[in-house]
Amino acid sequence: MIGIIILNYITWADTERCVHSILETESGKDFAYHIYIVDNASPDPAPQSIQELCCQDGFTYIQSERNIGYAAGNNLGIRQAIKDGCDGILITNSDVCFTKGCISKMAVYLQTHPEAGIVGPKILDADGNLQRSCLCRRTGLKEKYLVRTRLNIFFRRQYRTYFGLDRDYNETFPVYAVLGCCFMISPDCVRDVFPFDEGTFLYEEEYIVGIRMEWAGYETHYYPECVIRHLHGSSTGEVKPFAYMCETVSEIYYCRKYLGAARWQVIPLYIYRVLKYNIKCMRSREFRKYSREFRRKTESAFSHAFRTG
Repeated sequence: MIGIIILNYITWADTERCVHSILETESGKDFAYHIYIVDNASPDPAPQSIQELCCQDGFTYIQSERNIGYAAGNNLGIRQAIKDGCDGILITNSDVCFTKGCISKMAVYLQTHPEAGIVGPKILDADGNLQRSCLCRRTGLKEKYLVRTRLNIFFRRQYRTYFGLDRDYNETFPVYAVLGCCFMISPDCVRDVFPFDEGTFLYEEEYIVGIRMEWAGYETHYYPECVIRHLHGSSTGEVKPFAYMCETVSEIYYCRKYLGAARWQVIPLYIYRVLKYNIKCMRSREFRKYSREFRRKTESAFSHAFRTG
């Protein structure tokens, strides 16, 4: 049985649309699945329509007492699914809509490709445009500087190969990691690689999963026969001060714990993120209002990460 984890935070309409896309595209006759709706302490309670869905067989509603972020929130669903006897796990954002047979095709793919621990679908945006966003190699310090900053305008070849822009996204191919908005995990991989590292609140999860997959000896595959539509922005919104702060804090954590970076290796990257935030402050009152909180939390994260190094 596949446990389908949908993490919700103030996206009830998206969550309901996601659930219905599953019910409309998967009959459940070819394989069994159970849907877990995990609410990350949304300020508004679940609407009546969601409550009625969760009273049916094949649904479980999980309420977190507080907003614990992407990794820890999904872990609530993963642990309950494992407890209920699910073997494979599907992680999906609430703002994802599935096309016919997408989930069952991913399940079959993992069954017939034991070397693959994770499989990810082709992703279309709200307008139906292909999203070329697989991570085709490990995100090390080199990639952090040359690809994940504006230096990428000078390193176009590295940028293209990193995101697989030189690959045919209509073909199946191995990648280092797929986007966290939707992917399926094999039973063995669930046991050996998951749950998620809860050291991050938001962002960097794909990089961490990629490294943990490498350590455990599993492959990640991109499989375009499975197609989803990802309504960008509904789950996390546009880049907001809080999201930017989370990204900076998670980056510090990732560089220190998973790349073993020294303080001097991360300082220039941290300064770059701070300068970028200050530029945003010049353009946005919202960023200016949040500047003290940004400075306090990022400085604390940096000090904590390197307190012994």
